[in-house]
Amino acid sequence: MKLIVLDIDGVLSQGEAHPFDLGLLARLGNLNRRARRDEAIPAVTINTGRPSPYVEAVMQAIDGWQPALYESGAGLYFPQTYQFQSAPGLTPTHLAKLRTVVERLEQTVVQPGRAYWQPGKSVCYTLFAHPPLTLVDLIPEVQAIVAEITNEFVVTPASLALNIHPAGIDKGSGLRWLAQVTGIDPMEMGGVGDSRADTDFLRLVGRPAAPVNAIAEVKAIVKYVSSQPEAAGLQEILDYWSLP
Repeated sequence: MKLIVLDIDGVLSQGEAHPFDLGLLARLGNLNRRARRDEAIPAVTINTGRPSPYVEAVMQAIDGWQPALYESGAGLYFPQTYQFQSAPGLTPTHLAKLRTVVERLEQTVVQPGRAYWQPGKSVCYTLFAHPPLTLVDLIPEVQAIVAEITNEFVVTPASLALNIHPAGIDKGSGLRWLAQVTGIDPMEMGGVGDSRADTDFLRLVGRPAAPVNAIAEVKAIVKYVSSQPEAAGLQEILDYWSLP
């Protein structure tokens, strides 16, 4: 195994407003430092729906040096040269239509107080429902608005949010892009995820694993499921892989 690819929410942490396990971050940082010196040790990187500034901070916390994926494969962050690249295939036309989608949703569901955006997104936007509304209340209207404007973007429900993203760009396409730029075959990668969006890249890696909090669809395709959730589960997975 040459590279470990991690989701953040549900793997590195419980998600918004929850603390990171500093011991886990230190362990991942140690792995990355050792990987610089020893090709037998896998480096650690990220494949997440979070925006680029968040990914940059997490990569600093784990001393990451391999490229990291943000916004579910829409962008790649290169820590060593401090560069941010958009996914191949994203055109100015895509982005113009996206601006129209975002403006319409802002007018119809955000400004009326029915939903709010996850901050920092530039391509793969995320909507949260304002209680007492739920995602079920928003899905039909959001899907109809996006479909009316363009068929090049899709709406994908997650456990707590709705993701509006370019068709064909996901964590799986991101992983193939990562493999291309690093020269590391996906079969030589390990991967850890917990949600439906993670299945796109977990199906591609050679050693997929999941914490116990993962959904059933993820557990069905991985080779190892930890007995503990989130960060404790990732610690257990690293132990299973015999990584210090």
